[in-house]
Amino acid sequence: MPTTRQYYQEGTVERVARAKGPDAWVFRWREAGPDGARVQKKKVIGDLERYPNLASAKRAVENLRSKINGELDRSGKVTVAELWGHFQANELYDAEIDRSPTTIELYLDNLRIHILPRWGKTFLVDVKAVQVELWLRSIKGAPSTKAKLRSHLSMLFNHAIRHELFVGMNPITTVRQGSKRVKTPDILTIDEMKTILSRIAAPEHRLMILIAAVTACRRSEIRGLKWRDFDYDKLWVHFRQGKVRKHQTKLKTEQSRKRLTISQDLADAMIDWRRNCLYRADEDWVFASPTVGGREPMWLDNVLENYIRPAATAAGITKLIGWHTFRRSVSSALAEAGTTQKVVSDLLRHANMSTTFELYQQSSPEAKRAAQEHMKALFAA
Repeated sequence: MPTTRQYYQEGTVERVARAKGPDAWVFRWREAGPDGARVQKKKVIGDLERYPNLASAKRAVENLRSKINGELDRSGKVTVAELWGHFQANELYDAEIDRSPTTIELYLDNLRIHILPRWGKTFLVDVKAVQVELWLRSIKGAPSTKAKLRSHLSMLFNHAIRHELFVGMNPITTVRQGSKRVKTPDILTIDEMKTILSRIAAPEHRLMILIAAVTACRRSEIRGLKWRDFDYDKLWVHFRQGKVRKHQTKLKTEQSRKRLTISQDLADAMIDWRRNCLYRADEDWVFASPTVGGREPMWLDNVLENYIRPAATAAGITKLIGWHTFRRSVSSALAEAGTTQKVVSDLLRHANMSTTFELYQQSSPEAKRAAQEHMKALFAA
């Protein structure tokens, strides 16, 4: 019995009127049925409120088109778009691999925005390392973003080799793309953090800063805190989950999920906030948002943009401040105070101690001058 060849499906996007509500966009394509006859398929992409024009609807359908074509049994060459579809159908959501929702979302965004527009219709055999390098250089963005794009492409080729969709060496392994940051990030002194705190009125916003500056936890970990995570008698917090946008995560590493001791001052501040906040049950978010009835935590980016940065500007602090700034700042402050490297690394819950020293700790000019004072006797020689 001859094999029915499945051809790449471009499909069509059509606007369809509905009896109730705004018109919807529908994606239509054809597949071969069991008897070889072509069968029309369709899927609703979204309505006009979500995708106001045809161009936005077509962009939204790119991942679906790749997934459909990735599931087709085709002979001959495979394109990057088809490989991406196969990756989605067989690996991206695999429970055994257990990728986090935010990681999956990053794959979807990077493929849709960057990789598919440039490489989607390119056959795997035609993807060359030098061309990929030139493409990465042309992208406006941080080196870390370009490194992630390289990583995603490499992962796709590894998938192709494993599933025998591509024969040969992974061409992305020889692509040169560093992830070294362009500039050294700013850190805040303790006095600068105190100045910012003095200009923050809302107790919940002050507490967010205190948690970030004292425990050195990440933004997603602050959003993910629940009251059950604290033990005020034994003075520790157990980071169990993170919250990124609307996704609940399992945190970055096993080290990140360890319990962390807290100071009595921070415990007292937590107890005081719990007495006065609207949502106090053990399973409630520590920073539950009243605008959604406490079902989700507050958006920390809004707090940063509307309160913390304006407070810093009003105080004459011109440094670029993000939530990670507090994490870096406490690392550097503790190092200058003589805290051992092991304690600082454990506080930051880094899986690799070298990360603490290479990426997080910085020394102030004053600390460097003080260190040089130890060599003062040389000038009397």
